[in-house]
Amino acid sequence: NVAAGPGTGKTKTLVSHALHLLEERGVKPTEMTAVTFTNQAAREMRERLESQLGGKRFVSRMRIGTFHSICYDILKKSGLEFTLADELEMKDTAEEIIADRELNLPVRQFLRQVSARKCGLEKETESVPAEAYEAYQRKLKEQGILDFDDLLLETLHLFEEEGKNKTLRQGFSYLLVDEFQDIDRLQLRLLRAWRREGGTFFAIGDPDQSIYGFRGADAGCFSALGAER
Repeated sequence: NVAAGPGTGKTKTLVSHALHLLEERGVKPTEMTAVTFTNQAAREMRERLESQLGGKRFVSRMRIGTFHSICYDILKKSGLEFTLADELEMKDTAEEIIADRELNLPVRQFLRQVSARKCGLEKETESVPAEAYEAYQRKLKEQGILDFDDLLLETLHLFEEEGKNKTLRQGFSYLLVDEFQDIDRLQLRLLRAWRREGGTFFAIGDPDQSIYGFRGADAGCFSALGAER
C-alpha cells in the first residue's frame, strides 16, 4: 500500500506502476485490473496508458473501471440477467414500502438507511425495520432489478461461492486501486475477494483525505488491509 498526500500525483503513480508491470515485468494486460473511484478517473487512466503504450488495442484488454462498472461487467458475463435500477425506480419502490408499512421515514432517508444496511454501516437507531428492508429487496428482485449496492453484493457472493472458478478470477493477478482512502467496508470485502493468492496488490491513497466519509468511506481500511499482509 502507498500512502500519498494531496497533490502528489496518486493517479500518475498508479499509471506508472501499471506501465512498469506491463513494460518491464512482462505482465499481460489481461492479468491486470485497475479500480478507480469515478468514471472520469477511469477514462483518464485509460487515456494515459494509451498515450504511453501507443494505442487502444493493448489497453482495451485491461480491466479498468469503477467498482460498480467492473461488477456490472462481471455479473453480465456470469450470465446473471438484471437491469440496473434508476433513481425513479428506487424512489417509487421505497415510497410503496413506506406507505404499506406506514413508516415515518422520508424516501431519501429510507434509501440511505437501506444502502447503509447493505454496506454493513447501519446504526441501530437509524435502521430500517428488517421486514421493510426485505420487502424492498423482494420487490427489486421481482422486477429483475439491482441497485448500485446490489451490484457489489452480488459480485461478492459470486466470488465467495465460486472462488476457485478460473474464468471468474481471470484478470485479478495484478490488482491496482486508486484513491484507496475513499473505499467503504463493502468495497474492502470485495477487494479481499478479488485478491488472488500469490497475486500482486497495489493501493494508493491519502488516509487524511477521504472525501466520501459521509457515505461510509473508511480511511482505516489502510490499516485493516495492511494487517492481513
